[in-house]
Amino acid sequence: MKHLFKYISLFAVAVSLVACASNMMKPSSSQQITPPSKGKAKIVFMRDSFVASAISSEILEVKNGNLSLVGVLPNGNKIAFETTPGKKTFMAYGTAADFMTADVQAGKIYYVIVRPNWGTGGFAPTPVRADGSSEYNTSSADFKDWRDGTTLISQKPEAAAWFAGKKAEYQEIYKTYWARFRQKNAQELAERHLNPQDGVRY
Repeated sequence: MKHLFKYISLFAVAVSLVACASNMMKPSSSQQITPPSKGKAKIVFMRDSFVASAISSEILEVKNGNLSLVGVLPNGNKIAFETTPGKKTFMAYGTAADFMTADVQAGKIYYVIVRPNWGTGGFAPTPVRADGSSEYNTSSADFKDWRDGTTLISQKPEAAAWFAGKKAEYQEIYKTYWARFRQKNAQELAERHLNPQDGVRY
C-alpha cells in the first residue's frame, strides 16, 4: 500500500509538471545548429515520434545529484545544449524519468533521440551513434528527419524562475528513478551512454 501511494503521488506531480512546463520554450532565432564554441561540446536532443506526442519531456542535467534545466522538449523539436567536455548525466522526464550518461569531447556535436519508453511510460534519452553500431545512428534513414525536420527551440526568460519553483519536486523524482536506472545491467547501461567517438565535426 505504501508503494501504491508513492506512485499515485508521483503521477499527480507528473500531471502538474507537464501542464506547466509546456510553455517555457520558444523557437530559436536561427534554426542552424552551429559548431560549439572553442573548448566546448554541443549535445542536440531531438524528439520525433507520434507516440506520446502530446506529452512534453523535460531535459535536465544532473551534477552530483543536483538538477539544472536544459529545456522542455515537445515532440517535433530539438534543443542544442552547449557544455564543457567530460562526463555528464542527463534525465528526461515525461510521466516517468529516465537517464543517459555521456562522455563528450570539445569541438564535437553529439545527437540524442529522446524516444518514448514503453517500459516506463516516460522517455528514454538514447545516443545516436556516429559509427552505425546501433539502431539509432547518423547513417540511418531517420536521422536526417530528426536533425533537419525538427524545430530548434530555446528557453524563454521565465523558464529559470519556473524551474526554481519546481526543482524540489524534480529532485524527488530523480531520487526515485535514478535508483532504478542504476539497477540496469552493464549492456543496458552501455546502450544509454554517449561515447566520445559518437560526436561529429562539421
